Amino acid sequence: MKIQPLRSVAFRAKFLPLALTVVALALPADAGTLPEPSNPQERVGAHLFDEEHAHLLNDSVFDKISPLVLAAMPRGKAYIDYKAPSKCVPEQLKNVLNRVSAKYGPLTVNSTVRSRSRNRSVGGRDKSYHLNCQAVDFRVHGNASGLMQHLSGIKEVGGLKRYPAGYYHIDTGPRRSW
Repeated sequence: MKIQPLRSVAFRAKFLPLALTVVALALPADAGTLPEPSNPQERVGAHLFDEEHAHLLNDSVFDKISPLVLAAMPRGKAYIDYKAPSKCVPEQLKNVLNRVSAKYGPLTVNSTVRSRSRNRSVGGRDKSYHLNCQAVDFRVHGNASGLMQHLSGIKEVGGLKRYPAGYYHIDTGPRRSW
């Protein structure tokens, strides 16, 4: 057995996140996993959705990365894929999303601001916080065990909901859940 100098081991450890990122981009999403349906509604269990929440099923850049590689991504850094406008999202919600991603893994934001007609078409409420870009719907691409408890302990989060298929809603309104 050859003993490596400590400097060599530290050098390799420093470049591990970079190597994992390169591997994540090089490996197809199905490498090391069972084949998944190409339709995102089948992939996440659309039977758990009604038409009101179908807009949350947009594909994400993280859907193309193997779950094994996603699990190996270093924690402490935020990885967020916005599939909806992000410029109007309040800083307090962006900070919450950054903290969630750093702790639980990459996430995709599927819904932020909506027009009245879009809100009506997806079954949103008349006074939805999405109308004023004060709400975010997102999903976590990692182990989200304990996320609801974590979110409920953050003072910047008002409204809080977890949809059956694992999507989350947070907003800046008064503290509530439905």
